[in-house]
Amino acid sequence: MPPLNPRVAAAQGGLFGSAEDADCSVLFVREAPPPAAAAGTKRARSQANEEEAEALAEPLLAHTFVLRYASGWFRAKLAYTRFSQLDGGRSSCGRAAQSGPAANEAPQQRQAPPDVAISGGGTGGDHKRPHDSDEGAVAPALPVLRVPLGGPEEVPSALAAIRFAYTGQVVAGSVRQALELYRQGQYLQMEGCGVACCDAIVGMLAAGPSSADSSSGGGGGGGGGGSPSSSWPAFQELYACRSLWPDPALEPAFTPVLSVARPRLVSHFGDALAALNTPELRQQLLALPAEGLEALLQSDDFGTDVEDSVLLLLAIWMEENGGRAGAEAVERLCRLVRLAQLSPDFAAVMLPALACARFAPQISGGGVSYLRGWFPISCTEAIYIVSVCTAAAASQQEGATVELLREAASRVYDMRSPRFSAKPRRLCPAAGRRSSSSQPLEWSISQEDLERGLKELQPRGSMQVPASLNSGLRAISARGFHWTPIIEYEHGAEAASVYLRCDLPAAYGLDAATLGGPLVAMARIAARLEVYQSQGRWSRGRRVGASVVHNAGQCVVGCQGSRWGRGTFTVPVSLKDPEEEVQLARSFHELRQVQSEDTGSGGSLPPCWYKYVQGGKFAGRLFILPFQES
Repeated sequence: MPPLNPRVAAAQGGLFGSAEDADCSVLFVREAPPPAAAAGTKRARSQANEEEAEALAEPLLAHTFVLRYASGWFRAKLAYTRFSQLDGGRSSCGRAAQSGPAANEAPQQRQAPPDVAISGGGTGGDHKRPHDSDEGAVAPALPVLRVPLGGPEEVPSALAAIRFAYTGQVVAGSVRQALELYRQGQYLQMEGCGVACCDAIVGMLAAGPSSADSSSGGGGGGGGGGSPSSSWPAFQELYACRSLWPDPALEPAFTPVLSVARPRLVSHFGDALAALNTPELRQQLLALPAEGLEALLQSDDFGTDVEDSVLLLLAIWMEENGGRAGAEAVERLCRLVRLAQLSPDFAAVMLPALACARFAPQISGGGVSYLRGWFPISCTEAIYIVSVCTAAAASQQEGATVELLREAASRVYDMRSPRFSAKPRRLCPAAGRRSSSSQPLEWSISQEDLERGLKELQPRGSMQVPASLNSGLRAISARGFHWTPIIEYEHGAEAASVYLRCDLPAAYGLDAATLGGPLVAMARIAARLEVYQSQGRWSRGRRVGASVVHNAGQCVVGCQGSRWGRGTFTVPVSLKDPEEEVQLARSFHELRQVQSEDTGSGGSLPPCWYKYVQGGKFAGRLFILPFQES
């Protein structure tokens, strides 16, 4: 079929909202609630409701020859109204009117073309658009086609749908606007609009990180949260507008949208460590609807240090969103965690605890928080998966044992479920690399906190001062737990210890009340902890710095709820080189003078501590390393 003459197409597109050749107007009205039983026919009541409905915008001048062929909704509306007129309706503008108007027919009705339909009595007044050129002329009142909408927030997308009828073009500055246009196009049965909107969204997803400079303005809520930020990538906005999605089973054109969005979503978040330890990514992760998180967990390309961190990621998302996600979505997400790939130590701790918590609401009675028992796993499942994880990590000879376990379990469980999958995710950090992202995890302890701890330190006592993360997050997430650098110093000791404290994340919902007592278990991590150390001469109280590395290796710590266990990182407090100690003492006095000039007071740390204090901070950084089972 040859395309439409370009000049004709351009002329038709230019008629949108124009008074030229307009033979009707479109009025958007608020959709009326279902009426109660009343006298009269259903048709009469519907017509009366439309006429009395609240107008949501100024009438839009339109052309029936465009609307009839572009929209099934308008085509049916026009046909129905014309049938009503021919059937003896109160407004007649069919072929019978050509032989002579009725005596009581309004002038404006007689002026209407024969094929124009009138839904109701019409609306008087000037229907000109701002860009019409016949300014000052008095236009005759035109028949009105009323379009019920949910509210004024739907008017822009309804206008865009009618514009599409004239131009065949999708005018949308964001993914949300394109989805809203899709919805209105479906409502008005605008042929070709759905496919065009899906193509436009695919273009936005392929274009780059942001769908538009601004998202659609206020109004339409989607899903559980507010409207997405305009700075979000297009795929993030797509998942934030989940409530506007069409059913992919009914709209095949939407399948390519998801096919393009999913890999971009996975590539954006990268891996569990990056998503948990990067503030911006973490915020975006928590804003994802269940469908977005589902796409991450389903992907083999979503990396992790170990599956333990994927379970932590899900728990943190659940803590934020579980109450509104719905039981079906929660069950679906939990089934995507590859429990058979958990590390043996972690599985032995967490799976029995989660199974125990599953029954805690029935044991403890009312007033139970939503988090308690959130993860669907039975005690028998936990026992089986712990056995698989332990056997798989033991040695090559145990491979036959794992197969025997899987064969036996196939009679009880659906082994096709991802939770029993034998395929691990992409390892991140990969072997030979320090971390999952180019940025290390930096931490610091302020000089004031150190001074306060030393001042309060009693004989035979000790102090522990936790570090703060430069990212603003409370702790480092890795291997399913939270980790915080800690400095510990015992009164009179020659050295202080810097180690990683392991905390059980509250997101798991495994408090003492749930488990019947505090949790005591083992947790392991492979990490490289660096403590910054200064060398050289002073320059206005600032050191020309270099760093000294204290390597954690594969450290073993005790995990006791919010309590801590020790690692093997040591920072010396005393200096054994006499010359260096003399030089450091001299530099320390110079620093005290500079501090007194700048702040009016000097520091109270022992001189040997200043080798590690720069800019008022005792600082360092942490790299997560690939863990090797021994």
